Amino acid sequence: MKILTSCFAIVVAILFASAAEAQQTINGCLIKRRTNCPGANLSGMDLTKSNLSNADLSGANLSGANLSFDKIAETNLTKANLSGANLTGTILTGTYMNNANLSRANLDNADLSQTTLPDANLRETSLAGANFSMANLKGADLTGANAKGAVFIMASLTNANLTRADLTEATLVGADLRNAILEGARFCKTTMPDRSVNNSGCPK
Repeated sequence: MKILTSCFAIVVAILFASAAEAQQTINGCLIKRRTNCPGANLSGMDLTKSNLSNADLSGANLSGANLSFDKIAETNLTKANLSGANLTGTILTGTYMNNANLSRANLDNADLSQTTLPDANLRETSLAGANFSMANLKGADLTGANAKGAVFIMASLTNANLTRADLTEATLVGADLRNAILEGARFCKTTMPDRSVNNSGCPK
């Protein structure tokens, strides 16, 4: 019995060692929590359901990558390139995305609450159902973004560019829109900062 127990323990140890060795490494970047990969090239990679929380990916190239349903909370993505990336349902709470490029990315139903996005590029990005509660979007460019049903409760949108953005059914309660550019933005069933409902852009 003791021999069998010892053999079992050895097999388990080997399996754990193999699992550790099997962790995904892409272009020298180990895909895991707290990884340190500034400037890494992860363009077009499938990182679905990974966990990159608390990582340093500042300046990384994640253009076209599949990060759907990933967990990237409290991560440094400053100046990262996420253009065309799939971030559907991704958890990005508390993440730093200063000057990040998210143009034409898919952030539908993503959680970006308390995320820092000043001067980020969100041109023509899909933000349907995304949560930006208490996020910092100062100076961000959301030109042509699809923000249908998005939540911006207590978010800072000062100096943000919302030209032609679709804010149908979006929630802006308590949001700061000072000096924001709203030319051509669509308001329909949109809850404004003062809790009033704006239907000015609804089809007649």
